[in-house]
Amino acid sequence: MGVLKQGEDRVFSPVKGTYVHLKDVSDATFNSGVLGTGFAVDPEEDVIHAPVEGTISAVFPTGHAVGFTTDNGLEVLVHIGIDTVGLNGTGFEILKQQGERINAHEPVIRFDRKLIRRQGLDPMVMVVFTNGGEYNLKLMPGEQVTEETQLAAANAGGDNVNEEKRTSGYEYGKMCSEILEAVGGSHNIKNVFHCITRLRIVPVNRELVDMDKLNQVGGLLKVIESSGQLQCVVGTNVPEVYADFLEISGIKAGGEADQNPAGGQVEEKKQNLITRGLNTLASCVTPGLYAIVAGGMIKGIISLITALGLVSSKSDIIVVLNAVGDAPFYFMPFIIGYAAARRFKVKEIFGIMTAGILMYSTFLSPAEGISGYSFGLFTIPAYNYKGSIFPVILSVWIFSLIFHFIDKRMPKNLRIVFSGALSFLFAAPLFLGFAAPLGNWIAKGMTGGFAWLFNNVGLFAGALFCGIIPLTIIFGIKGWSAVELQNLSTLGYDYMLPNFFYSNLAVSGAVLAYALKMKSGEQRSAAVSTGLVCILGITEPALYGIALPEKRPLFAAMAGGAVAGAVAVLMGVVTYAFSMPGITSVATYMDGGNNFLKLLVVMAVAWGSSFAISFILTKKER
Repeated sequence: MGVLKQGEDRVFSPVKGTYVHLKDVSDATFNSGVLGTGFAVDPEEDVIHAPVEGTISAVFPTGHAVGFTTDNGLEVLVHIGIDTVGLNGTGFEILKQQGERINAHEPVIRFDRKLIRRQGLDPMVMVVFTNGGEYNLKLMPGEQVTEETQLAAANAGGDNVNEEKRTSGYEYGKMCSEILEAVGGSHNIKNVFHCITRLRIVPVNRELVDMDKLNQVGGLLKVIESSGQLQCVVGTNVPEVYADFLEISGIKAGGEADQNPAGGQVEEKKQNLITRGLNTLASCVTPGLYAIVAGGMIKGIISLITALGLVSSKSDIIVVLNAVGDAPFYFMPFIIGYAAARRFKVKEIFGIMTAGILMYSTFLSPAEGISGYSFGLFTIPAYNYKGSIFPVILSVWIFSLIFHFIDKRMPKNLRIVFSGALSFLFAAPLFLGFAAPLGNWIAKGMTGGFAWLFNNVGLFAGALFCGIIPLTIIFGIKGWSAVELQNLSTLGYDYMLPNFFYSNLAVSGAVLAYALKMKSGEQRSAAVSTGLVCILGITEPALYGIALPEKRPLFAAMAGGAVAGAVAVLMGVVTYAFSMPGITSVATYMDGGNNFLKLLVVMAVAWGSSFAISFILTKKER
């Protein structure tokens, strides 16, 4: 049962539970690899099954560990719990004896998880290959596993350990492995996440990063170091690259590999307040963009089909579609709460619960005449936080500070019961009474500030903002999405997001004009393909591959964008839903009036002016 073919052993999970990378186990004996390579499982059942077919080579008298040897000589150690040897056999029942022949999946030891936890110990089950250096080992990480789940395979011969992704076979494995090596390995990564086109890595110790090696990784369009991040520009396939990178590195989604590895302090602590604020804002908004863009596109479809008279705006179809399109915006606090919890290193469910408190119906719709609720020495104002961003981020941050303080001092066996409850008991009044109202004030201030800027120095503001957008993309400056979403929530429309659409069209025009001046060949083909992709809202390939190296197309794109930004302010073009700033978003500009026609004018200005400027500036290739 355990042999796949002669010379190869199949290794299964010894227990039902959650797969854990060995380096994430909280015991240096195992996570350092001193005993050998392997994996771990956080158990959900109390029976250990044989992970391989072979012979039981050792059974510890205390029952906390058992060894196996396969017919091919692979030695496998299964260790139940951390520091459980001190229980002296209490809570363990040995079902098989040393020297017995055994098949994979047969029960070997019964143990008491609850007893182990009551003693303040971790019941994590480790599987280690003590002579793995003599074999070609292939680890196959899973998520939820059972005793039937294969997690490794071993072939005799060679000092080689590989990790295999169960489904895709690591389509981007070589790229991810090279990136991981260049940044100093998993232990030098504090956080990793991605936006639409970039894999974003926050290193712990910048000195351990080899930028020369990172810039030579095949498949990367560009590597940008900005705001404490290593931004690896991949393109639209970044979700697949991100998934493979997580599997190869062993880092949890949106999380860190090691908070305090050898090598120094977290680089983020050296950042200034503004940089850290922008990073926090981006990391709290970016994970939710897929849902937000989906909702925005649905709203655009609604605008399109009602404007064309295909469906009545009062029909049941529109009622249902409105529910789909409005959901991510109405319940924005839950999306932000989830992402903010990841950012501030608390369980995501606490971020969702924090958002739920802010969205509680009593606060959303207070009784007539009630503006707040007395809570001891202060009053909790009854604000409507639906669609909000800043109040949620500040609230989750307050909760995280209190939670980390309490959780570190709470006995391990009491944490699950008391840490969360006590944290909310202290944090909720603080974020309801102070942090969330402050976030609300910040949101209104930013919305009002940008509105004042565009209303009072509109032409200049529009030209400047739209003109520098290519530079903000090149240097990885993020955070605009939060302001745009806040405008949509507060005003019902936004005038900033359209500038990214104009800028993308300007880059397209500039790069395509450059292509006309080039001879037929690789450079011209690259300019044409990347220039056309810009129309869909993806400009990184064009910016890094053509505009930035050649300079003139970049200047033309910035100039054309500035002209379009000024014209847009003059005409008053706005969008009514969040979407990707590309041609597919045009329906979000329909309002039953002439806003859509104005958009078409600005689109023509953006593309046409940058095309003309680039065509004039670029010398014809001979």
